[in-house]
Amino acid sequence: MKYLLSKLKFVGTEIIIILGFVIIINSYVGTVDNKINSDAKGYYDYLPSIFIYHDFVRKNDPIQENPNLYKRLTDDGIYVNYNQFKVDKYPSGTALLQLPFFMCTYLTFNLEGNVNDGYQNPFQKTVLISTLFYLFLGIFFLKKLLLLYDIKRNTIIFCQIIIVLATPITHYAHLEAGFSHVYSLFAITAFLYFVKMFFLYKSGRDFVFSSIFLGLIFLLRQPNIMIVLFLPFIAGSFSNMWEAIKAIINKPKTLFMGFVLFLGIISIQLFLWFLQTGSFFVYSYQGEGFNFLDPYFISILFSYKKGLFLYTPVLFIATLSLFWLLYKKQFYLFTTWILFFSVLTYILSSWWSWFYGCSFGLRAYIDYFAIFMIPFALMLDGLKKVSRIIIITLSLLTIPLNLIQTYQYKRYILHWIEMDKEKYWKVFLKTNPRYSGLLWKNNYDANMFTCIHEIDAGDICVPKKTDATVFSLKSTDIPDFDQVCIVQVTIEHDFEEHNDTRIVLTIQNPEKKLTYIWNERYLIHFHEKKLNKWQTGLYNFEFNPITDQNANEIYIIVKTGKQSEYLKNVRLKFFSHKNL
Repeated sequence: MKYLLSKLKFVGTEIIIILGFVIIINSYVGTVDNKINSDAKGYYDYLPSIFIYHDFVRKNDPIQENPNLYKRLTDDGIYVNYNQFKVDKYPSGTALLQLPFFMCTYLTFNLEGNVNDGYQNPFQKTVLISTLFYLFLGIFFLKKLLLLYDIKRNTIIFCQIIIVLATPITHYAHLEAGFSHVYSLFAITAFLYFVKMFFLYKSGRDFVFSSIFLGLIFLLRQPNIMIVLFLPFIAGSFSNMWEAIKAIINKPKTLFMGFVLFLGIISIQLFLWFLQTGSFFVYSYQGEGFNFLDPYFISILFSYKKGLFLYTPVLFIATLSLFWLLYKKQFYLFTTWILFFSVLTYILSSWWSWFYGCSFGLRAYIDYFAIFMIPFALMLDGLKKVSRIIIITLSLLTIPLNLIQTYQYKRYILHWIEMDKEKYWKVFLKTNPRYSGLLWKNNYDANMFTCIHEIDAGDICVPKKTDATVFSLKSTDIPDFDQVCIVQVTIEHDFEEHNDTRIVLTIQNPEKKLTYIWNERYLIHFHEKKLNKWQTGLYNFEFNPITDQNANEIYIIVKTGKQSEYLKNVRLKFFSHKNL
């Protein structure tokens, strides 16, 4: 019992941080039911494919010869064509780490008679628990790594809290827990720990564990193998690096064992490719790659679109530690860190989608967060009291900023892919529901649509705290209404940002008691220029054409809040696609 308590005491801080993280997220950001979506589905689907659907082994069944085997493998970006087969686009390492948790759920949960497809709610929760477990291991190995640098315990705890609450890990450890980043963070941090141990003590055991984790790093995300370029920094000096190389050369059995284990782990991916396609070597990212002659080096760090230091400012604060290294004349550490970070940034920014698609912050850097924490912790331990308090205070201020922006991302206040300077400051620190979707307004190419009808609704006045139907007409009054796909409403207004008036377009069939469309938007979503400025605004209410030939009712409803509303020159335009 005493032994167990001593072990729990050793990881007690990490347990408290993870529990606190879950409480904070659930209380202030909120959660989502679906953790396995987008890329996460590709990482995870190895498990249901192998254990539930039994459709993973396809090497002897080309698509043309056995199409039924491929029915589930839709063209949703998860499975891609490779020769005559389909292959899971994503690496298998995340699924391998999720496997124990998956099997526990698969073998023990009563799924209440539902079809067991591996995506029911128990499996969604399982992925969350799995990710939190590896986040726990990630910050645990971060502690062990920083202890090797003689970092004080309080500084280590501070770095652990910062990495969990002041970075996009807040998002990717909970809301999109199925992504690979937390798993890679764990693997890379553990690898750096065992490598540092080997540099210090030349133990064959540490070399073997380093080899295992390097193989896992490759299995999780192949480009992350470049973490080996960070080894000179971990070594601490050229002489330490050289001594470690000589030490492992003098242990050929250990070197061979490490090499075999590394190859054995990465061969898991080769074998899984073979089972799917009959080929051991597959490039599953067809049509995607690196543009090494056109990197977005500055954009990936500073842009409003996804800039690392803009959306994770605590890392910018952490890089101040480089100046501290120079001040302390630690030129070797400064040079090796800068060289690795430059290579890392060059490679990441050369990816064809340098902003990494729909994502919160620059998620590709999450895997490498440990490299920021080492010099950051060294600086915090070495600063004088006043300077230390300033840095800690600035760092702590990034926590509420990160939590707010995580909430904004979840609530569609931040755009997932199309942020720019104007949009960033328009919604900066905004959390009111009226900002949800404000930046997601679609713009359409007018050349693709034909205006088949237009109505002038005039000026409209609505008292405060009122839901008023201000305009209605029958669909039979609109020529070719069965081809209409957009109703555009234009309004002259000042679109004051605190205005909580909402405009509703609804199309109903009273006889059948059917509501085909109910689309409600805050008035500020209509703005075309800047908010708080008189202008002609518009919103395009988009829907699939309603082919019901009966007379449907079209209503415009205005819902006012604390203020009365005056809408000037309200007009409705009905658009159809030109090819219809």
